Amino acid sequence: MIAQSLIEQIDAADDGARLPTVRELMARHGVGQATVQEAFARLRAMGLISSQVGRGSFVVKPHARAASRSAVTAAPTHRGGLRSLLILANSSMNERCSLVQNRIVEVVGADGGKVVQMSYHDTDHLLDILKSIPTFDAVILQSHYEVIPVRLLAMLQSKTRALVVDGHTVSGVDIDRMGIDWEEALDHALDHLTGLGHRRITLVSLDSSAQPILGGRRYFARMNRWRGQEIDGRLMVLEGMKHPTQGVATALEKALTRLRADETQSMPTALIFIGFSDCMGIREVIRDMQIDIPDELSIVILGHPDVATEHLGLFTMVGGTHEDGAEALIEIMKARIEAPKQPPQIVYLDCKMHVRDSTGPARAN
Repeated sequence: MIAQSLIEQIDAADDGARLPTVRELMARHGVGQATVQEAFARLRAMGLISSQVGRGSFVVKPHARAASRSAVTAAPTHRGGLRSLLILANSSMNERCSLVQNRIVEVVGADGGKVVQMSYHDTDHLLDILKSIPTFDAVILQSHYEVIPVRLLAMLQSKTRALVVDGHTVSGVDIDRMGIDWEEALDHALDHLTGLGHRRITLVSLDSSAQPILGGRRYFARMNRWRGQEIDGRLMVLEGMKHPTQGVATALEKALTRLRADETQSMPTALIFIGFSDCMGIREVIRDMQIDIPDELSIVILGHPDVATEHLGLFTMVGGTHEDGAEALIEIMKARIEAPKQPPQIVYLDCKMHVRDSTGPARAN
């Protein structure tokens, strides 16, 4: 692609360097004049070059774009160089992802930037599409605990100056990431529940090998004391529940029914859920099984306290808000564009707790 070839030249060139002429590029790439002019138009729209009639096209580096006032076609400065942004999400994205996208579009759009949003189901099909689209200043890939193929990350890195993964489920790669520290979220949940007198606490987990979920389960499994108090902490992994947006009702009802029927162990007084978006399903199971919350059972969900479809006006929640997530993603992209050689960073959002009616004092033994 001519545009990609020119971008590589621009990255290596000094500010103000003259680019090859249209005729030179036609001969070099064996294409027609319209194809070359389209590539130049795309680069001008991205603010990477300026063109002057009779003189040619010239490289415009980011610092020069901000300072220059003389070039007629120079692009305006946008927030952190975010003139163009691609947001990618798996087709099963939840409401939190949509809210983050909407907030980013609002902020970047207000600064004059342009945003393309895409959802995908098949990675190979996505890779075919990505081959034919232009480059972007930044790309956000929203992750839902699914495996991210290395070939997808490599393709995206070739399409942008700043790639950031929303959801720190990749490791060992040279990519910026943002996520929630679920161990910190568990700390908040345990502080709250033990403060209410709960000692028999069960962690209900997604059946996933994604690092954040595994890390949370291991952290909880090591606990037999919490801040000097003995706790009976147990783990319940819902079989077959591989993805946060899967319907949870059937698997949860089976697990709770088995637990009620097991006379060898006492029922927990509190549940902490990690990795689930289907909070409607959780509420339906509690209602259908006629479990009285919070008198019989307290529930805390590790998720996003400001997402209505997760808390439902009922559940006590701990985690990062979608607004904090959107702002952090924008700041990470800005930092990468301004300092491309800095080491990759993992940004953890502050965990916030919102107490609602699903938690109360532990029932008497």
